[in-house]
Amino acid sequence: MTENVESMETEDLVQAILDLEHDREVQVEDTDLAQELSDHVKEYVDELVQLRAGESVGEGRKRKGHKNVEVPEGPVPELMALPPGEQARWIFMERYISLEKHEDILGINLQPEAFAEFQESFDRLIKDLLLLPRSLEAAGKNDITGLQKLFASYVPIFRYNEITDDHGVLAESSVANLRQAYPSYFYKRRKKTNWFEAQQFYTEPVPGPRWVLCETEYHNCTHRRPYHKLDKFARDWDLPPEFAHQKSIVEDIYDRIIVGEALAEDLFAGGTNNMTTTQYRVRKSRRLVFTVQRVHKITLHGKRGIPHWRASRRLWPALHPTLAFPETP
Repeated sequence: MTENVESMETEDLVQAILDLEHDREVQVEDTDLAQELSDHVKEYVDELVQLRAGESVGEGRKRKGHKNVEVPEGPVPELMALPPGEQARWIFMERYISLEKHEDILGINLQPEAFAEFQESFDRLIKDLLLLPRSLEAAGKNDITGLQKLFASYVPIFRYNEITDDHGVLAESSVANLRQAYPSYFYKRRKKTNWFEAQQFYTEPVPGPRWVLCETEYHNCTHRRPYHKLDKFARDWDLPPEFAHQKSIVEDIYDRIIVGEALAEDLFAGGTNNMTTTQYRVRKSRRLVFTVQRVHKITLHGKRGIPHWRASRRLWPALHPTLAFPETP
């Protein structure tokens, strides 16, 4: 009996894959099977996309000129005896982006009082992370390797609401100003303005200042809505739902630029439509804003509802969640 059931499940999975490959839009009623299907083909589809783009498999997310940030050397220390900055350096290694490095990327020079305040906020973030149930046991055992594996797909990012624009003037860190200050992340401007330049979100600054922990691996939303993914993300960390956040369009672009400039690597790039919380109105309908980043360039798109994967446009609907602790008054 068990063999017959397994055989039926295999046949259903094979048929679903064939339907997907030939762009036959057949509804998969079994949600568990649908999720298994999307997980099963995701890796192979991503490889095909890279190969058709002329890349070697796995190279699409790394840019030329990548240089590893200096990582700690020497004997393994007693982690809990180190200051938070050194703890972060051991845990996140090359993905540790210091506050000084953020200043350099943003072209700002924080006043000593503000710098001390934001550094203290970072210290609290690291302390809070090491007190989570998933990391507490490893921290207590001084299992630095275990902590490195636990946070291997994460990077702490400092979101600040100001940057120095291309004229050397302090400006809000909006999509408009980020696009001006970091043109290599965007396609060249056309004579005709892009649709998003007329939208309100284009000139809204990134909310900040605050530290967040960003997941660099995307969460596939083919069969689970973003809020379901965020709830699960929070539960996996044994935290309430309000600790898990979906990015707005400016947060999404800001994070990509900070990581790209700090590590010379586009960790968030891939074959995905990245859904954000940002919406805009077209007549009586509301549309979602999402981003696509192939290798390095970022594009913005808008659509009613959630974008779907298609054989003709192999982009998974996805999100990169962030973990943020409540800010102390």
